[in-house]
Amino acid sequence: MTQPAPAPRAVNETTLKPAALRLLREIARRDAGDGVVFVSAPCGRWRLDGTTYVVADRTFHPLDAAGYVDVGNGRIDPVRITRTGSAYLAAMDGRAAA
Repeated sequence: MTQPAPAPRAVNETTLKPAALRLLREIARRDAGDGVVFVSAPCGRWRLDGTTYVVADRTFHPLDAAGYVDVGNGRIDPVRITRTGSAYLAAMDGRAAA
């Protein structure tokens, strides 16, 4: 049985690990323009304020490096999704629908 070939990716498109993609989706889902707040949790982790969702600090790094989120100073500023991050998710959702 054959399967359709995946849609081609742009040469400079970042490939995210599942944990980073989930983090980006959580931020996008909850960011209404003011960003979302993460509070420090044990063992180098951050908890999305008001939820039980906990993520490792290193999961933010690829999102920040690709310009998908704005982490501010990384400790007290709310995390905001950028237009680039929203466009990336739209492209991923479009690819999944195809």
